[in-house]
Amino acid sequence: MYTIKANEQFEARLTERQLCDGITILTVEADCKTEPSKLELRVDWTCDDIGVNVSWSPSGFLNKIIRPNWGGFTESSAMSSAPVFSNVGYDDSNRLTIACSDPKNRVRIRSGVIEENARLSNTVVINVDCAIDHYKAEIRLDTRDIPFYKAVEDVAKWWETFEGLEPTNVPDTARQPLYSAWYSFHQQIDVPRIIEECRYFGALGCKAIIIDDGWQTDDNSRGYAYCGDWEVAASKIPDMKAFVDAVHETGLKFMLWYSVPFVGIHSKAYERFKDKTLANVGMGGTYVLDPRYPDVREYLIGIYKKAVLDWGLDGFKLDFIDSFRQSAEVKEGMDYVSVYDAVDRLMKDVISTLKELNPDILIEFRQSYIGPLMRTFGNMLRAADCPNDSYSNRVRTLALRMTSGNTAVHSDMVMWSYNEPVELAAFQLNHILFAVPQISVLHDKMPEDHAKMVGYYLSVWEKYRSVLLDGEMLYKGYAADYNYASARKDNTQVGAVYSGRIAYLEHPTDEIVLVNASMNKDILIDSSFGGYYSYTITDCMGNEVSAGKIVLGGAPAKISVPVSGYITLNRI
Repeated sequence: MYTIKANEQFEARLTERQLCDGITILTVEADCKTEPSKLELRVDWTCDDIGVNVSWSPSGFLNKIIRPNWGGFTESSAMSSAPVFSNVGYDDSNRLTIACSDPKNRVRIRSGVIEENARLSNTVVINVDCAIDHYKAEIRLDTRDIPFYKAVEDVAKWWETFEGLEPTNVPDTARQPLYSAWYSFHQQIDVPRIIEECRYFGALGCKAIIIDDGWQTDDNSRGYAYCGDWEVAASKIPDMKAFVDAVHETGLKFMLWYSVPFVGIHSKAYERFKDKTLANVGMGGTYVLDPRYPDVREYLIGIYKKAVLDWGLDGFKLDFIDSFRQSAEVKEGMDYVSVYDAVDRLMKDVISTLKELNPDILIEFRQSYIGPLMRTFGNMLRAADCPNDSYSNRVRTLALRMTSGNTAVHSDMVMWSYNEPVELAAFQLNHILFAVPQISVLHDKMPEDHAKMVGYYLSVWEKYRSVLLDGEMLYKGYAADYNYASARKDNTQVGAVYSGRIAYLEHPTDEIVLVNASMNKDILIDSSFGGYYSYTITDCMGNEVSAGKIVLGGAPAKISVPVSGYITLNRI
């Protein structure tokens, strides 16, 4: 049924075992016949193509098409995506979920239709792009008739069982709203105005601020040729320690942006490390450091340690880690052959060093460096940049929820036009309901109704934070980018209707909160249980619109809810 093949320098073998009914584990191994070499290991098998509607992967959810067997692969590596792929049924069920235990090396997965017989040709290709003499990994095949997202969530738990993949701790601050200075200020750092934003949004519940790119350079062209020294641009921030202290006085934690791999030609660090780089990424003269050199790792760790000791930082936004790419070239002075092994060593040493200074240190990574390895040294995983794009923020954060376990999932920073009708501006927030919100607007630019909307949203989000972040998720209509999603914990559930008007209530709870995150002005409550509930309806600013009683069960109950409004139901 399964075939395994390796490049000619290796001898490969495969063993199969049943983990439980519906889950098969393939153990793949390869041994080099001569001297260590690069490895390509391929496993193939076929199965019936029955009931498959769309596909899902951590980086492929924007293109759900079912590929032909000659089509492309989904790909992951240490700092890019994660090695899991799912064939999804018409009813959001799992038809086949394929995952690999190797979070570091390049893993490509394809499940494609054979035109001649309507079967699926499944392939996993593992590439180790540096010299090795032995390799071992597991491939997990899940055909259980369960919702596909539960199969993916189980894969995330499975990854955690492997040595070196235990997730790092998640401080409570990582699970609280924060303010980001990026979209609101970009590289034009204005310390007094930022302090005002901290006071304003701190009063609304934000617990941290991220100061993004620009603090380290007077150049505002958004290039990275001045990265590497990580010295404060005095024209923007005359006294970094005083800046951090002022933020702390507002009650917020202080996080600072760093581009981990980049060293620019205008930095002193470039002269020191110019012969210890992996690639020139352009952008005005920017290079990627090679972490296989121990002094490169020591330099970077020292930079972050000094920032905590000298300035009192509470966390870091560590960016562009996906720019580290594997290289087969080995030079004198390196203590690792694999770039990915060296990045793992670097980042585990970073988090270990920083935790000695602050056990609750905050580390944020951005999609798509979000896989199981990244969770071992990061406790905040943020959606990729999607400014003023509520749709992308929604589908990105929901995808992150499936693979991130208890690691805090954050939205991309929300921003919108201050001329937007308030109920449409609210889409930027209610579409990220199941993630930690990052806010990046200027409070003194918001009209009064926008300010009320933001305050009300954050108060509702904080009230139900534990449900939204820790509750059992329900996703409906993945093929349509989710008509509905909800989270349920204890005796409360919170859901959002994104399209199609229907709120799906599958389990009874005493309290039910529904957000109308669509342009429809009616919601149909499709409940699998019966009961009498009182309800209150508010608009997106918290103004009560109506109240009454409703009977659930039987035919879907129709109720009018304003665009971006809320309905709260309590069992009578």
